[in-house]
Amino acid sequence: MEQRLLGTTGLTVSALGFGAGAVGGLMVRGEAADQARAVARAIEAGITYFDTAPGYGDGLSEENLGRALRAVAGWGRVVVGTKVRVSPADLADPAAAVRRSCEVSLRRLGRERVDLLQVHNQVGVGADVLTAEVYAGPVAEALRRLVEAGLIGHLGFTGMGDTQAIHAVVGARVFATVQSYFNALNPSAGFAGATGGGQDFAGLIDAAAGNGLGVINIRPFAAGAMTGVEERHPLAGGAGGPAMAGTAYTADLARARALASLAVELGLSGPLELALRFALTKVGVSTVLVGYSDLAQLEQAIAWAERGPLSVAAQQRVVEAARRP
Repeated sequence: MEQRLLGTTGLTVSALGFGAGAVGGLMVRGEAADQARAVARAIEAGITYFDTAPGYGDGLSEENLGRALRAVAGWGRVVVGTKVRVSPADLADPAAAVRRSCEVSLRRLGRERVDLLQVHNQVGVGADVLTAEVYAGPVAEALRRLVEAGLIGHLGFTGMGDTQAIHAVVGARVFATVQSYFNALNPSAGFAGATGGGQDFAGLIDAAAGNGLGVINIRPFAAGAMTGVEERHPLAGGAGGPAMAGTAYTADLARARALASLAVELGLSGPLELALRFALTKVGVSTVLVGYSDLAQLEQAIAWAERGPLSVAAQQRVVEAARRP
């Protein structure tokens, strides 16, 4: 498994990551033995980045991931990131609120320290949204205090919300990582203007990498839409609401089906392989975060990742498809 630098953190992470979220569902709704087997197989295959959050299963993801890593002696061999969500009330004392959340996460994980803590709010203006100024100011300062206290290694943020505001936080250079929405349906974070009818992230990946941030690619399968079928795995969670303005899961499904023929032309097994290898091809991406429902899905992702990136010509064909209305 290819290993890549996580920005300027000094950490190295696998090109293919392990998402322990609710969309895949394994680490939230799966059996403990299945979770341990999947985590062990991931480590065996060279996967070294694991991502969780207190909001995934109301803490179950953190608990289950922590237990599974202990069961397979995985701690110390991998990089783990979790998250914190800051409410409007928390802004009265963000340092205290962020520390409380972090300490709860550490108890669930069974650890005294976590490698990466990421702010889970969107950036911009609105309910449960932080302005760029608050994000890069008092909230970032609250996380820096946790670094000084030895509770976390690095601070990151979720690059969702208003595009201009996201770029402003990146440009402030106070965070070490950013989670970037990037996939074959909307690759605008890597190729400005190629939106597939959705939000234009205006080359966020290049901007982040240029500022020294590690880029964690989220939703490479568009919350499962890249399967092209409505049926979901029994453990998989719902697709959730729209990831951004101007998108709908049903529309993503239709566009994924249209990409299936391109996958065949390129000699790939289908749109999911196309999606994963397309994401892995983008320069500047540190790790591509995939959520799993079972061991078979993990095995598929490992096999596709080991086939390497797409050719530049194939990458360009996917981008051209996203530029068409």
